[in-house]
Amino acid sequence: MNDQTAYYAHVRQDVLASVPQGVRRVLSIGCGEGRTEAELVARGVEVTGIELNPEAAKAASQKGIKVICGDATASSAQLANCPPFDCLIYADVLEHIQDPESVLREHIKFLAPGGVVIVSVPNFRHHSVFRQLFLKGHIRYRDAGIFDRTHVRITTRRMVEEWFAAVGLTTTKASFLINRRRDHFLSWITFGLFREFLFPQVIVIGQQPDTTV
Repeated sequence: MNDQTAYYAHVRQDVLASVPQGVRRVLSIGCGEGRTEAELVARGVEVTGIELNPEAAKAASQKGIKVICGDATASSAQLANCPPFDCLIYADVLEHIQDPESVLREHIKFLAPGGVVIVSVPNFRHHSVFRQLFLKGHIRYRDAGIFDRTHVRITTRRMVEEWFAAVGLTTTKASFLINRRRDHFLSWITFGLFREFLFPQVIVIGQQPDTTV
């Protein structure tokens, strides 16, 4: 399985762990083949996905997911007939979009009061970016990861938080994701002071104001 295939078929346990209990309707933007979303369907959650790749969209639709095949920036007309969503998921999507803030602003129109938004993005403060760009003087693009050749935006925790603030969401949590034991150890012995430089991925959760209260 190559990196691109893995992207469409990967189960994001970190994202699943971020979905609040009691969520009934989820909109997943860039759902791929829907393997992560299928786990939510198995919990009894009604899931709508948006996916640009037709083959991935077809695979997702076979898992009990209502799939809108198309661009995330051009799906509002089809979403207008859906009941409000309790949760929006952007799992490694916003870095591929030219204007993430505008996409967030459009989609939260369909978010229920008090609903949550889960955003996972690469952390461009990771030490590998510094090493390649400033020490080696060049970047070798890849099919996935921080140096994915299809990225059009640089993303960091703070940038996502700024997008949230701009569209009226309150950031409730930010978590850095790490894979290598060595980096876990370095973060531990430095009391987490350098975690933003050690962790390649970040999940930021925002919440819509609950106007019903």
